[in-house]
Amino acid sequence: MTKEISAEYERLSLLHINMLKRYLFHKISNHPDAEDILQDVLLSAYKGFDKLQNKDMFKSWVIGIASNKCKDYYKAKAKKLEIPLHEISGHITGSHGTEIAMLVNDTLALLKDKQKQILYLFYIKGYNQKDIAIKLNIPLGTVKSRLNTAKKQFKTVYPYPHPTPKKGECTMSAKNKLFPQTMPELAIEKSNQKPFTVKCEEIPGWLVIPRVGEKTSFAFYDDPDKNLTGINTMDCTREALIHGIPCVQVNVTEDINGETSTHTKFMRLTQTHVSYVAEMNTKDNTFYFGSFYDDEWLARYEVGQNNIGREILQQAKGIATLNSDGTITVTEEEHADIIGRYNVTIDNRTHDTVALLELQDGLMTILYIDQSGRTVLFRRYNRYNSKTDRYKALWTQKLPNSEVLTVNNEQYAHWYDCISDYVM
Repeated sequence: MTKEISAEYERLSLLHINMLKRYLFHKISNHPDAEDILQDVLLSAYKGFDKLQNKDMFKSWVIGIASNKCKDYYKAKAKKLEIPLHEISGHITGSHGTEIAMLVNDTLALLKDKQKQILYLFYIKGYNQKDIAIKLNIPLGTVKSRLNTAKKQFKTVYPYPHPTPKKGECTMSAKNKLFPQTMPELAIEKSNQKPFTVKCEEIPGWLVIPRVGEKTSFAFYDDPDKNLTGINTMDCTREALIHGIPCVQVNVTEDINGETSTHTKFMRLTQTHVSYVAEMNTKDNTFYFGSFYDDEWLARYEVGQNNIGREILQQAKGIATLNSDGTITVTEEEHADIIGRYNVTIDNRTHDTVALLELQDGLMTILYIDQSGRTVLFRRYNRYNSKTDRYKALWTQKLPNSEVLTVNNEQYAHWYDCISDYVM
């Protein structure tokens, strides 16, 4: 490879390295393995770069290499487990084929060896329970017990698909309730109790759990008059596959000051994180689509490094600290942390919550989340000088009577509150 070609490869690989990381981190749940595969992809791309005739095709070409490396990774895992990938694919119904097979293998890897073994014999090889007892030389009762335990554990850790709720089972779905025209009476009181750990599966900023069948509506109440300015409705309609990433299609209806618009988001929920995958909408008769492949799209929607998302399990980490004088110190920006436990009263109903603070790019949100993992109150703050070119004034000037919090010696002005039909 000549110096000129080598330099061109280096330029293109640096240009697309973040996109490659995002792709691999979404495809491979084990991040150390994903890092190893990334290095393997870059090495293979380097060795074959001089054979790529159209360098404008580098992005799709290198993604093809990454896709094949991921397939090899899952095939190797399947072989190690002695569960042939093609056999699993053949026993899974649905439109996603090998992608689900990969998820099955990834899930099996989380189970104990005896659980993997019995699920493979029963579901893949098709043995009945009596045959399994003979093959493993264990009592039939042990087979039944072990199979039942394995099925329950598999269901617990398997991210896709999710079961349809039974009739009468609570799904916390939105019901298009009428929100009041002014913000209900609100009180937030610091609790002396220790903050609890919470499992919150809601997507950051939209208060919906990206799971088929979930629905949520939430209302905006802006400072200074606390009047209703908009209602968003989220409807998780079906499973989707974007760039090979399993996710959920979420239809969004926004009613802002009487003007209604619709668009579609694609969100992903795993056992550990929740993240954005893509968005599509139509404006001025032009269709727009953006995804985690696109740096300009990520400027709006990236959550976590390489868009890995927000952790579902949240507990106080010490990244953000509420000081005795009411100021807040954050040692790592663009991270989420619990800053305390609070009793939040909305319209005479009190909720025991923890306050999750998120700080990113001059914007701050505080979510008051109850022990079931649902947001009771969403509060948005803007750094005093955030986006002054767009809003033509400092936020402390635009909203002089709003609550102001000092974070790392900078002022953040409260802009609006959101409440969902979950608390109404």
